[in-house]
Amino acid sequence: MKLLAIVGTNADFSYNRFLDQFMAKRYKDQAEIEVYEIADLPRFKKEAQPDSKVEEFKNKIREADGVIFATPEYDHGIPSALKSAMEWTGSHAQGNADVMKMKPAMVLGTSYGIQGASRAQEEMREILLSPDQSANVLPGNEVLIGHAADKFDKNTGDLLDQETIHAIDLAFNNFVKFSIEASIFRGIAFIDIPESRKRLITIFIFSLTLII
Repeated sequence: MKLLAIVGTNADFSYNRFLDQFMAKRYKDQAEIEVYEIADLPRFKKEAQPDSKVEEFKNKIREADGVIFATPEYDHGIPSALKSAMEWTGSHAQGNADVMKMKPAMVLGTSYGIQGASRAQEEMREILLSPDQSANVLPGNEVLIGHAADKFDKNTGDLLDQETIHAIDLAFNNFVKFSIEASIFRGIAFIDIPESRKRLITIFIFSLTLII
């Protein structure tokens, strides 16, 4: 499985960068996770044609089986750099955009305060579920990591809090399973058989996932 972990800020220092890097290292036996920086992406302009950096960004999303967003919270929302990056992937952008359509997406985040970027995460989910993005977001699969400075080693980037690690483990395993199921269901949609049989196959596979 190939996943893209997007650092949801252009800041030079970010605990959310540490979060993505932690996941890439911890789950390397379950998935190939590439940590992607949005700092070099140009600011979105509706009339502008995407440059090579934007095309690279969109291609990495297309090639990934799922996308992980680690976002901080600024002023009760996501950073402007992340919002701009996502506008390049929406259906309103110039060129061949619309790359998030039905793409499995996971949202998590950490912040200095107690709420763990909760408002930013909620806004990110709303963006992903909008008609312009139409991503496939697993409901309820949340990880709110508050007091980031106490839970990460600022020098090494290591996540030290075992309770938080356990919560991320559960959420990541849910996401991997969800991404596999989504891939199977997308494949079924393109099989040249009657819709009634597609529905039966889908129900059968879904019942197996419940047993597993």
